[in-house]
Amino acid sequence: MPLLNVMIVEDEPLIGMMMEALVSDIGGETLGPYATVASALAAAESLDQIDVALLDYNLGKEASWPVADVLVARGVPFAFSSGQATEEIAERFAGRPVFAKPVNEEKLRRFLRQFSRQA
Repeated sequence: MPLLNVMIVEDEPLIGMMMEALVSDIGGETLGPYATVASALAAAESLDQIDVALLDYNLGKEASWPVADVLVARGVPFAFSSGQATEEIAERFAGRPVFAKPVNEEKLRRFLRQFSRQA
């Protein structure tokens, strides 16, 4: 059983691959990556075990807010990744971590490890 199930919502394949490798390095399992709001929303609503999620702020021309709203309702912690200014993050998500792209891998590892199920 993985120590951590991490939902990745990312529409840039190389960034998604980097995040998958990072999750694997810390003993986690990747759920996704999901590249569209529709696919991510369906997963957020139906997956049984999501320990933490990483959401790209923009998926093409759509914002990932609907996915974030479902995760909040389910009590799933998450962070945004963005190449955009953090001021564009909706006010209701103001307290959430935001990782600027390119993402600092060590900071992301530290963020994810705090949700690991290992002792």
